[in-house]
Amino acid sequence: MKKEGIVSVVAAIFIAVVGLFATAPSAFAVAISPVKFELSANPGDELRNVVRIYNDTTAPVEVSLAVDNFSPTGEGGQVVIDENSPETEFSLKAWVTLGEEKFSLEPRTSKTVEFVVAIPPNAEPGGHYGSLLASIAPINAASGGAVGIAQRVGALLLLDVSGEVTEKMYIAEFSASKFAEYGPIDLSLRLKNDGSVHLKPRGFITLTNMFGKEAGTIDIPQSNILPQSVRKFDLSWGAKYMYGKYTATVSAIYGSANEPLTAVTTFWIIPWKLLGIALLVLLVILIVVIRGRHRIALAIRVLRGGNIPQE
Repeated sequence: MKKEGIVSVVAAIFIAVVGLFATAPSAFAVAISPVKFELSANPGDELRNVVRIYNDTTAPVEVSLAVDNFSPTGEGGQVVIDENSPETEFSLKAWVTLGEEKFSLEPRTSKTVEFVVAIPPNAEPGGHYGSLLASIAPINAASGGAVGIAQRVGALLLLDVSGEVTEKMYIAEFSASKFAEYGPIDLSLRLKNDGSVHLKPRGFITLTNMFGKEAGTIDIPQSNILPQSVRKFDLSWGAKYMYGKYTATVSAIYGSANEPLTAVTTFWIIPWKLLGIALLVLLVILIVVIRGRHRIALAIRVLRGGNIPQE
């Protein structure tokens, strides 16, 4: 698959609003539903499910349905789908059979296609991953008429095969800028899945001020993290005007045994420009008061009938 095609598929799946990659006059919009299947099974099981393809346009289209493997890329939850990718211990492609691979869709219509996931009796326990990909092109383009632009939309398949699996996750990084002038403060949380099955950690981050009082909390997004991959969460907390030292503490759990994840980081927020202006104003007031004390004392002595010293 060409690089451009891979990028298009990734964007289609993870935006979850599938369609409209074309910009030419023959552009059209299609969708697939659902965009993600989270399945569980035992070795030797056979799972049956359906996927629906929508043609939300005013023109008929030709649809080709296929199954491919995918692998994680980057730390933002993206995946790369490549029809030529080699089979690995996490592959699912070879286990999926489609009820129908090619069909046409009239305008404003949809079609449901059944697919079967047949898990081999000797299947490796843990996570197995693939994607249902629908390639769509205008019928007039397929028949040699007007030029059309093909689309690919996809639905992710995440299968958890029961058995002895490895659930292992740790916090690869939890950090914040050590010093900031204003809030909100940006926090970076990176979670590494070293196990054999996808995991969805659950928890929150607690913020406390320099007096030990709770200042706020942040929920950690509940997102799947694929095996042997890192997921980064960029989080933000606080108002613009804050002051002092703050401590951020991660309290999370993962896996079937609710294993804990903990980490701590600290940072300072000091609006030094505002403080500098305030100190300067106080200094000016103090100078005025000190220089004015002599005149005030003279005025009081005059009022009391005292002598005024000669210059």
